Amino acid sequence: MKRRLLGFTLLALVLVSIAGWLGYWQLQAWQDRRAAEARDLTQLEPVALSDVMDSDDPFPGNDVGRPVTVEGTWLPDGAFFVSGRTLGPDEGYWAVVPLSVGDAGDPAIPVVLGWSDQPRVTQVPDGPAEVTGWLQPPDGTGAADEDPSDDVVPQLRSADAVQRVDVDLYSAYVIAQDPIGDLTAAGIDQQPQAGRFTALRNLLYALEWWVFGLFAAFIWWRLVRDELAVESVTDSPS
Repeated sequence: MKRRLLGFTLLALVLVSIAGWLGYWQLQAWQDRRAAEARDLTQLEPVALSDVMDSDDPFPGNDVGRPVTVEGTWLPDGAFFVSGRTLGPDEGYWAVVPLSVGDAGDPAIPVVLGWSDQPRVTQVPDGPAEVTGWLQPPDGTGAADEDPSDDVVPQLRSADAVQRVDVDLYSAYVIAQDPIGDLTAAGIDQQPQAGRFTALRNLLYALEWWVFGLFAAFIWWRLVRDELAVESVTDSPS
Protein backbone atom coordinates (compact mmCIF):
# COMPACT_ATOMS: atom_id res chain seq x y z
CA MET A 1 0.00 0.00 0.00
CA LYS A 2 2.73 2.40 0.98
CA ARG A 3 4.52 1.65 -2.30
CA ARG A 4 1.38 2.65 -4.22
CA LEU A 5 1.12 5.88 -2.25
CA LEU A 6 4.75 6.63 -3.01
CA GLY A 7 4.11 6.03 -6.71
CA PHE A 8 1.07 8.33 -6.67
CA THR A 9 3.10 11.01 -4.91
CA LEU A 10 6.02 10.85 -7.34
CA LEU A 11 3.71 10.96 -10.34
CA ALA A 12 1.84 13.94 -8.89
CA LEU A 13 5.11 15.77 -8.21
CA VAL A 14 6.23 15.25 -11.81
CA LEU A 15 2.92 16.43 -13.27
CA VAL A 16 2.65 19.45 -10.99
CA SER A 17 6.28 20.42 -11.68
CA ILE A 18 5.80 20.19 -15.45
CA ALA A 19 2.56 22.17 -15.32
CA GLY A 20 4.14 24.81 -13.09
CA TRP A 21 7.16 25.20 -15.38
CA LEU A 22 5.06 25.42 -18.55
CA GLY A 23 2.79 27.97 -16.89
CA TYR A 24 5.79 30.05 -15.86
CA TRP A 25 7.20 29.83 -19.40
CA GLN A 26 3.94 31.10 -20.90
CA LEU A 27 3.79 33.88 -18.32
CA GLN A 28 7.30 34.97 -19.28
CA ALA A 29 6.32 34.95 -22.96
CA TRP A 30 3.34 37.20 -22.12
CA GLN A 31 5.52 39.60 -20.15
CA ASP A 32 8.23 39.67 -22.83
CA ARG A 33 5.77 40.53 -25.59
CA ARG A 34 4.17 43.26 -23.50
CA ALA A 35 7.59 44.71 -22.70
CA ALA A 36 8.65 44.57 -26.37
CA GLU A 37 5.52 46.47 -27.38
CA ALA A 38 6.32 49.21 -24.86
CA ARG A 39 9.90 49.75 -26.09
CA ASP A 40 10.56 52.55 -28.56
CA LEU A 41 13.54 51.73 -30.78
CA THR A 42 12.53 53.91 -33.71
CA GLN A 43 15.09 56.65 -33.00
CA LEU A 44 18.13 54.37 -32.83
CA GLU A 45 20.80 54.38 -35.52
CA PRO A 46 20.04 51.90 -38.31
CA VAL A 47 21.84 48.56 -38.30
CA ALA A 48 22.15 45.95 -41.05
CA LEU A 49 19.24 43.54 -41.21
CA SER A 50 21.72 40.66 -40.95
CA ASP A 51 22.76 41.97 -37.51
CA VAL A 52 19.20 41.54 -36.27
CA MET A 53 17.91 38.39 -37.98
CA ASP A 54 18.48 35.88 -40.78
CA SER A 55 15.91 34.62 -43.25
CA ASP A 56 15.26 31.44 -41.24
CA ASP A 57 14.99 33.17 -37.86
CA PRO A 58 11.71 33.87 -36.08
CA PHE A 59 11.02 37.55 -35.56
CA PRO A 60 13.19 38.93 -32.72
CA GLY A 61 10.55 40.25 -30.35
CA ASN A 62 12.88 42.76 -28.71
CA ASP A 63 13.56 44.52 -32.04
CA VAL A 64 10.09 45.73 -32.99
CA GLY A 65 10.51 49.11 -34.68
CA ARG A 66 14.30 48.97 -34.89
CA PRO A 67 15.70 50.89 -37.88
CA VAL A 68 17.52 48.57 -40.29
CA THR A 69 19.22 48.85 -43.65
CA VAL A 70 18.56 46.26 -46.33
CA GLU A 71 20.53 45.79 -49.55
CA GLY A 72 19.12 43.67 -52.32
CA THR A 73 17.14 43.44 -55.53
CA TRP A 74 13.52 44.45 -56.00
CA LEU A 75 10.97 41.82 -57.03
CA PRO A 76 8.39 44.08 -58.76
CA ASP A 77 6.16 41.19 -59.84
CA GLY A 78 5.40 40.56 -56.18
CA ALA A 79 3.93 44.03 -55.54
CA PHE A 80 0.67 44.24 -53.57
CA PHE A 81 -1.32 46.60 -51.33
CA VAL A 82 -2.43 46.48 -47.72
CA SER A 83 -5.76 48.11 -46.89
CA GLY A 84 -6.93 49.77 -43.71
CA ARG A 85 -3.92 52.08 -43.17
CA THR A 86 -4.79 55.54 -41.94
CA LEU A 87 -3.07 58.88 -42.50
CA GLY A 88 -4.72 61.46 -40.28
CA PRO A 89 -8.48 61.20 -40.92
CA ASP A 90 -7.99 59.36 -44.23
CA GLU A 91 -7.94 55.62 -44.70
CA GLY A 92 -5.81 54.24 -47.50
CA TYR A 93 -3.32 51.60 -48.56
CA TRP A 94 0.29 50.61 -48.16
CA ALA A 95 2.18 49.79 -51.35
CA VAL A 96 4.45 46.81 -50.74
CA VAL A 97 7.19 45.30 -52.89
CA PRO A 98 9.40 42.40 -51.76
CA LEU A 99 13.14 43.04 -51.74
CA SER A 100 15.37 40.02 -52.31
CA VAL A 101 18.12 40.42 -49.70
CA GLY A 102 21.25 40.04 -51.77
CA ASP A 103 20.77 38.82 -55.32
CA ALA A 104 17.57 37.86 -57.14
CA GLY A 105 16.56 34.42 -55.92
CA ASP A 106 17.74 34.99 -52.36
CA PRO A 107 15.16 35.19 -49.54
CA ALA A 108 13.15 38.41 -49.65
CA ILE A 109 11.60 40.77 -47.15
CA PRO A 110 8.44 42.80 -47.93
CA VAL A 111 9.10 46.55 -47.95
CA VAL A 112 6.36 49.14 -47.45
CA LEU A 113 7.13 51.82 -50.05
CA GLY A 114 4.59 54.35 -48.78
CA TRP A 115 0.93 55.25 -48.35
CA SER A 116 -1.74 56.15 -50.92
CA ASP A 117 -5.46 56.81 -50.79
CA GLN A 118 -5.90 54.34 -53.66
CA PRO A 119 -4.37 50.89 -54.31
CA ARG A 120 -2.01 52.10 -56.98
CA VAL A 121 1.60 53.12 -57.45
CA THR A 122 2.98 55.04 -60.42
CA GLN A 123 6.55 53.90 -59.95
CA VAL A 124 7.24 50.27 -59.05
CA PRO A 125 10.95 49.97 -58.19
CA ASP A 126 13.16 47.54 -60.03
CA GLY A 127 16.79 46.50 -59.89
CA PRO A 128 19.25 46.77 -56.98
CA ALA A 129 18.46 48.98 -54.01
CA GLU A 130 19.37 49.88 -50.45
CA VAL A 131 16.48 50.64 -48.10
CA THR A 132 16.43 52.05 -44.59
CA GLY A 133 13.29 51.48 -42.58
CA TRP A 134 11.65 50.19 -39.43
CA LEU A 135 11.56 46.45 -38.80
CA GLN A 136 8.13 45.03 -38.01
CA PRO A 137 6.69 41.56 -37.29
CA PRO A 138 4.05 40.15 -39.66
CA ASP A 139 0.53 41.36 -38.92
CA GLY A 140 -1.82 39.05 -37.10
CA THR A 141 -5.14 40.86 -36.99
CA GLY A 142 -7.03 37.80 -38.22
CA ALA A 143 -8.81 39.80 -40.93
CA ALA A 144 -10.06 37.71 -43.85
CA ASP A 145 -9.19 38.56 -47.46
CA GLU A 146 -12.57 39.01 -49.13
CA ASP A 147 -11.12 38.84 -52.66
CA PRO A 148 -7.98 36.65 -52.87
CA SER A 149 -7.81 37.23 -56.64
CA ASP A 150 -6.83 40.91 -56.41
CA ASP A 151 -3.65 42.62 -55.20
CA VAL A 152 -5.16 44.02 -52.00
CA VAL A 153 -4.88 42.23 -48.66
CA PRO A 154 -6.22 43.30 -45.25
CA GLN A 155 -3.00 42.62 -43.36
CA LEU A 156 0.68 42.20 -44.06
CA ARG A 157 1.35 38.54 -43.46
CA SER A 158 4.17 36.42 -44.80
CA ALA A 159 1.58 33.85 -45.91
CA ASP A 160 -0.01 36.41 -48.24
CA ALA A 161 3.25 37.76 -49.62
CA VAL A 162 4.91 34.39 -50.23
CA GLN A 163 2.23 33.52 -52.80
CA ARG A 164 3.46 36.38 -55.01
CA VAL A 165 7.16 35.50 -55.21
CA ASP A 166 9.22 32.41 -55.94
CA VAL A 167 11.62 32.84 -53.04
CA ASP A 168 11.49 32.35 -49.30
CA LEU A 169 10.44 35.27 -47.12
CA TYR A 170 11.70 36.69 -43.87
CA SER A 171 9.27 36.52 -40.95
CA ALA A 172 9.24 40.32 -40.90
CA TYR A 173 8.73 43.38 -43.06
CA VAL A 174 10.26 46.84 -43.31
CA ILE A 175 8.49 50.22 -43.46
CA ALA A 176 10.71 52.39 -45.66
CA GLN A 177 11.58 55.75 -44.11
CA ASP A 178 11.68 57.43 -47.53
CA PRO A 179 8.65 56.93 -49.81
CA ILE A 180 9.04 56.08 -53.48
CA GLY A 181 7.44 57.99 -56.35
CA ASP A 182 4.27 59.90 -55.52
CA LEU A 183 3.55 57.89 -52.38
CA THR A 184 3.30 59.50 -48.97
CA ALA A 185 5.67 58.34 -46.27
CA ALA A 186 4.23 55.43 -44.29
CA GLY A 187 4.78 55.29 -40.57
CA ILE A 188 4.57 52.82 -37.75
CA ASP A 189 1.57 54.72 -36.41
CA GLN A 190 -0.39 53.78 -39.56
CA GLN A 191 -0.59 50.12 -38.71
CA PRO A 192 -3.45 48.74 -36.62
CA GLN A 193 -2.69 49.41 -32.98
CA ALA A 194 -2.11 46.44 -30.72
CA GLY A 195 -4.96 46.20 -28.27
CA ARG A 196 -4.95 45.80 -24.54
CA PHE A 197 -5.11 42.05 -25.05
CA THR A 198 -1.68 41.75 -26.67
CA ALA A 199 -0.30 38.24 -26.03
CA LEU A 200 -3.40 37.39 -23.98
CA ARG A 201 -3.22 33.85 -25.36
CA ASN A 202 0.10 33.29 -23.59
CA LEU A 203 -1.39 34.48 -20.29
CA LEU A 204 -4.40 32.19 -20.71
CA TYR A 205 -2.10 29.27 -21.51
CA ALA A 206 -0.18 29.99 -18.30
CA LEU A 207 -3.39 29.91 -16.28
CA GLU A 208 -4.47 26.74 -18.06
CA TRP A 209 -1.26 24.94 -17.15
CA TRP A 210 -1.52 26.02 -13.53
CA VAL A 211 -5.13 24.83 -13.35
CA PHE A 212 -3.95 21.50 -14.75
CA GLY A 213 -1.29 21.37 -12.02
CA LEU A 214 -3.90 22.06 -9.33
CA PHE A 215 -6.13 19.36 -10.82
CA ALA A 216 -3.27 16.86 -10.69
CA ALA A 217 -2.65 17.79 -7.06
CA PHE A 218 -6.35 17.37 -6.30
CA ILE A 219 -6.42 13.91 -7.91
CA TRP A 220 -3.37 12.95 -5.86
CA TRP A 221 -5.09 14.11 -2.68
CA ARG A 222 -8.21 12.08 -3.50
CA LEU A 223 -6.19 8.96 -4.28
CA VAL A 224 -4.17 9.26 -1.09
CA ARG A 225 -7.31 9.86 0.96
CA ASP A 226 -9.05 6.84 -0.57
CA GLU A 227 -5.99 4.65 -0.11
CA LEU A 228 -5.67 5.65 3.55
CA ALA A 229 -9.37 5.03 4.05
CA VAL A 230 -9.10 1.54 2.59
CA GLU A 231 -6.00 0.84 4.67
CA SER A 232 -7.80 2.03 7.80
CA VAL A 233 -10.71 -0.31 7.13
CA THR A 234 -8.39 -3.21 6.38
CA ASP A 235 -6.34 -2.73 9.53
CA SER A 236 -9.32 -2.25 11.84
CA PRO A 237 -10.24 -5.25 14.04
CA SER A 238 -13.23 -7.32 12.98
